Amino acid sequence: MKKTFISGGVAAIFVMFSCTDHEVIPPPVPLVDLGCLCEGSIETVTGDSSFTYDDTCTFSSTKTISTTVQSDAEYQTQIQNGAMNQGFEIEMGSLRWTDDGSNNPTSADWQAYFDAMVGVNTEFAPHSNGTGDGAVVRWTDPNGKIWVSDTTVDCAFSDFKFNLFTYDKDTTGEYMEFDAVFNVRVINSDYGTPDSARCITNAHVKSAFRLD
Repeated sequence: MKKTFISGGVAAIFVMFSCTDHEVIPPPVPLVDLGCLCEGSIETVTGDSSFTYDDTCTFSSTKTISTTVQSDAEYQTQIQNGAMNQGFEIEMGSLRWTDDGSNNPTSADWQAYFDAMVGVNTEFAPHSNGTGDGAVVRWTDPNGKIWVSDTTVDCAFSDFKFNLFTYDKDTTGEYMEFDAVFNVRVINSDYGTPDSARCITNAHVKSAFRLD
């Protein structure tokens, strides 16, 4: 009787484990394939030098939320070579909207804001503003110093133009992917007074802005 009891117990254990549900692993969720590139030429003391940044793109925004007047936001993308801690930041502002408590414009208004920029020469915002209407270009050089776009035109020409915007989204957010070109004078006060200045020419950028 004892042997029969043990055998029955083993059988019960075997049945219990054989009925255990297997874990179902869902397929991976596809993510938006975002472009990440900033290339062009920058003026140096010995002549123009080409640059390419295409390692890491990140996205951010700066907002002023109000319940009495319109809220506003500036959107940034950073295109860097992460290992070297240098690269470009492109900022666009300002998008204004009446906030509904979500602290974000609607998706339709956000898309329309960027779509309206395609094919036109976007003005550069005064670098002293930090944020505001127009484009701001910031370049972090190999020494970690930040150069900021200026409205003074002493390069051959100065412009910022979006060739296209494409809307897409995934589980990480909503994006306006873009392709753009620009030429601009950038200045920095860390190397002496008056401000040091350099010209960035034939720059080509592929990245995105994120609604957040």
